[in-house]
Amino acid sequence: MIWFHNLFIVSIRMKTPNLSPRIMELNLEYVNRLLGMKFSERDVKKLLEKMRYGVNLNKDKIEVSIPAYRTDILHSIDLVEDIAIAYGYKNFKPEMPNIFTVGERDEFEKFLSNIREIMIGFGFQEVLTLIMTNRENLFKRMNIKIERVVEAENPVSLEHSVARNWLLPSLMAVLEKNKNREYPQKIFEIGDCINAKGEDFKKLAGIVAHAKTNFSEMKAIFTGILDNFGLEYEIKRKDHSSFIGGRCASIEFGFFGEISPVVIENFGLEVPVTAFELYTDLIFRK
Repeated sequence: MIWFHNLFIVSIRMKTPNLSPRIMELNLEYVNRLLGMKFSERDVKKLLEKMRYGVNLNKDKIEVSIPAYRTDILHSIDLVEDIAIAYGYKNFKPEMPNIFTVGERDEFEKFLSNIREIMIGFGFQEVLTLIMTNRENLFKRMNIKIERVVEAENPVSLEHSVARNWLLPSLMAVLEKNKNREYPQKIFEIGDCINAKGEDFKKLAGIVAHAKTNFSEMKAIFTGILDNFGLEYEIKRKDHSSFIGGRCASIEFGFFGEISPVVIENFGLEVPVTAFELYTDLIFRK
């Protein structure tokens, strides 16, 4: 009972934080394996006590009492880190790993680098666009029928709601944003695409925009890329509603031609556009 002049309090009920320590078990072999040391249990006890832990050595176990204010200790690895700090990082002797390897670039990445050099040689500039886009850009603005695509379940925005299955719409969007820049504009991208089954693959696409670009110019670029890799191919006529009728052609793993005026208008452009797209995965396997 507490007296305050004429006021007295019979009882007090209050809620306070639980400040009792947590107990975590630590394995000595685990500590030594991670730190590359040969600490004894007493060594570990001494180091942990330096970091203000309570330690109880119980047979083969090290029981560590963790103060309530150490809310950052979530796993045994956190205790190992504090042991290392208490021992002193400067006291650890670095050792070279007992292995020898020779690093080498992936063959496919070498192949893609070669493509980049070829495209730059043709006067193109590389761009990087997002793999996520929308059906409007992929299909409607490109004047083609809607196809099945991988769709985001909870998209951040409708602008990025589906995964692209080809690159040309992304490049057309880049031209749209740069329509007030100087012409000619020649851009390319090596980017990831995803088909309706969720399988990802890399493609190469390029676009040329200026007043005099035509089928012949794009054919020279397209065949020049393939000839650089010594590929055999047969060019055939192709009907594609994104391109002008009779001015689109294809091979086994790609196509090229003059973009349709309908598509050019959909993207707010005022100059002729030619384009191509290739499956780099298929070319690499040839």
